[in-house]
Amino acid sequence: MINLISAIIMASGFSKRMGRNKLLMKYNDKFLIEHTLNIIFQCDFKEKILVTQYEEVGKLGEVLNFKVIINNCPNKGQSESIKLGVENSNKSESYMFFVGDQPLLNKNDIEKLINVFQEDTNYIVIPKYKGCCGNPVIYPSKYKEEILKLEGDKGGKAIIKSTSKIKYVEVLENTLFDIDNIDDFNNLLERKAENDKRHNSN
Repeated sequence: MINLISAIIMASGFSKRMGRNKLLMKYNDKFLIEHTLNIIFQCDFKEKILVTQYEEVGKLGEVLNFKVIINNCPNKGQSESIKLGVENSNKSESYMFFVGDQPLLNKNDIEKLINVFQEDTNYIVIPKYKGCCGNPVIYPSKYKEEILKLEGDKGGKAIIKSTSKIKYVEVLENTLFDIDNIDDFNNLLERKAENDKRHNSN
């Protein structure tokens, strides 16, 4: 089945809890945002849109042929990136929203979410691990007008609360793992050290 989904990567945050731009922190010899972009690049989307206020992040997206949209009003919150992504996408069946700070995203889980969505394109599809939900979330294009009315930092939660047309899909813990603060980043480094240790002992 042809994938008519637009991937929209929201990468305009101020990283206030981190105290520095977390998207440009290094993990495994790459910036955090590069891990996210590289996985999405490997997936088959109708188009891939990167919304950011950061020139350096935009350049990383351009290398992978993402459509880069500059967010000139990042202070308006996450909703501004969401709306810019939708406004700058071509006609799509749906929008799959990613955040830039999930370096352990799993390609198989992304494709799993897409496959579930394609079973019935009227449903919002949300990843879940042991009762916890996260990103990326797929919204059918029928919600476009509601998406364009979003305000502030709440994202699409109001839309989710207003409908029963939702499917939850179990994914790996790593897929939902995101980096909000220095403890999360240190946790990421610890996970890598444990994986390297296991790999070297085999």
